[in-house]
Amino acid sequence: MQQIKTINVKTSNKVESVHMETLYNVIENCYNKLQLLDADCTGASYFISSANIFAQLQTLYAENESNNYVALSSIMEIFGNNITFYDEKYSLFESVVENTAMQNVNIENFMYLCN
Repeated sequence: MQQIKTINVKTSNKVESVHMETLYNVIENCYNKLQLLDADCTGASYFISSANIFAQLQTLYAENESNNYVALSSIMEIFGNNITFYDEKYSLFESVVENTAMQNVNIENFMYLCN
């Protein structure tokens, strides 16, 4: 009769990541492109979304400040939690990541956008 034995297996996962400097640049762009509060419902929604993205990116940066890299999926999750529609794609994502290492990242590879 065989005995059950516990063994330890070390595994490593490859995770697509970006340097913390890239995340800092995205945060800086996000700050510079914060939407202004508007009395219009759509404008107010954009303001709330852009402010949430900015705050959540700062939190991610603070949580990972001792690391050199942060998982791209963690950054994209923040955008995914705050962007719903195709028309928000440029103003809340593409304009924020332009001129950074993330400028060629396709948001639609990470989330589904609605019309």
